[in-house]
Amino acid sequence: MAAHSASRTAGNPEGLPAHLVLGLLAEPEGLAIRALAAQGVTPEAVREAATAALPPAADEVPELVPYGSDAKKVLELTFREALRLGHHHIGTEHILLALLEFENGVGVLGGLGVDKAGVERYVEETLARIQDPRERGDAQGPEDAQGA
Repeated sequence: MAAHSASRTAGNPEGLPAHLVLGLLAEPEGLAIRALAAQGVTPEAVREAATAALPPAADEVPELVPYGSDAKKVLELTFREALRLGHHHIGTEHILLALLEFENGVGVLGGLGVDKAGVERYVEETLARIQDPRERGDAQGPEDAQGA
């Protein structure tokens, strides 16, 4: 929905990968934004680079902006990234990884120096900490908490 809003706001008649990048910014606490921050990339830098990559505004924009072929490909890659990592959810981190896969080092994120391997490492480490109660400092595991 955020990418759709970014398309409409920019006056673009189809959704592009740059709109998906802008859509990530709608979730400031999302794993994607945190992974970008871990690589020293600010939301402001992302917004500036993605906005600069957009085409000029069109005279007319449909109410429901369709995704263009490149954005559709990124969305398809989003599911592949989640499956490849063995995740049972789709989050902003998977969209970010899909965008990086699609760009292959040449695009909005690549231009900011974002490294896919670094993002993936950050995502895996962060999710492992969330899923492992011992790394959170919990004294009890999930099975011990039931008896408490």
